[in-house]
Amino acid sequence: MEGKELRILGVSGSPREGGNTDIVVKRALELLEERLGARGEFLRIADFNIEPCRGCRECMRLGRCAIRGDDFEKVMERFLRADLFVLGAPVYWLSPPGVMKNFIDRTHGYYLDRSILRGKRAAIISVATEGGFEPHEEVMTSWLRVYGAEVLAKARILACEKGEVLKRPGELRKVDLFVDEIVRKVSGE
Repeated sequence: MEGKELRILGVSGSPREGGNTDIVVKRALELLEERLGARGEFLRIADFNIEPCRGCRECMRLGRCAIRGDDFEKVMERFLRADLFVLGAPVYWLSPPGVMKNFIDRTHGYYLDRSILRGKRAAIISVATEGGFEPHEEVMTSWLRVYGAEVLAKARILACEKGEVLKRPGELRKVDLFVDEIVRKVSGE
């Protein structure tokens, strides 16, 4: 990234505004901005109107999603501008919640050019009550890798009730260690 300011996109895939996922993604983003001298942006997928995939398969002909008139492209533009993503989502029945999954599904329109995220790096934060991390991470990781992003780190945070993570210093420490790992890999240490 020499000669260019690193751009980090912190993404919360939670439908619950101000919840544990928002908290830990914002914490990671702030620490990364500070430690890497980077510019960060936080966005919540649920704040955008993103229609679910219709399964029309028109994207395989068009090379883009056929659905127009919602905010999908606006969000996708932010992904394309960023160099590093911190993707956070709660575990809902072993996978990301519908708002995040809708976004992921809509990127199928780029499937003809599976290099749209090549050269970009990502890190994943999963937030759960007690488990389901592995299949949740697999959804997020496989999506990133299909489009060429490199996954640098993963964090598993245990928290349930809104804001609970703030009362669990051990879980917040996991975010700090997650950021340490990202910084090491981005800095080439």
